[in-house]
Amino acid sequence: MKLIKSIFAANIPLGEPISGIGKYQQATDLTNNTSSILNQYVSTIITSLSVMASLAFAIYFILGGLKWITAGDKEATIKEAKDQMVHSALGLIVVVVAYFIIGLIGGVLGINILQPGIMLGL
Repeated sequence: MKLIKSIFAANIPLGEPISGIGKYQQATDLTNNTSSILNQYVSTIITSLSVMASLAFAIYFILGGLKWITAGDKEATIKEAKDQMVHSALGLIVVVVAYFIIGLIGGVLGINILQPGIMLGL
């Protein structure tokens, strides 16, 4: 007598295979014209700065937490640790808000600030 039956996944068709670029991904420009190079350059700079800001937030926040943990009963050290954690969080918030403000200003003025090659007509 077999107590455990084998269970197999049903053979259900899931549709067409995924191929091509995604809905929100831009097609690459193989001609390497000035517009695409400038857009890639600005995109790389913005991405790099965002990653550095995120890493700085994480490092300073963790160091502030460690300082708070190791402070013991020293009120001055606890205050410094709290201030360091608050300042790191505020720094990250400033970076995120600045990115949204740039996008909002570009949308209101009808220019694409984050893709200068398109904006300049290159």
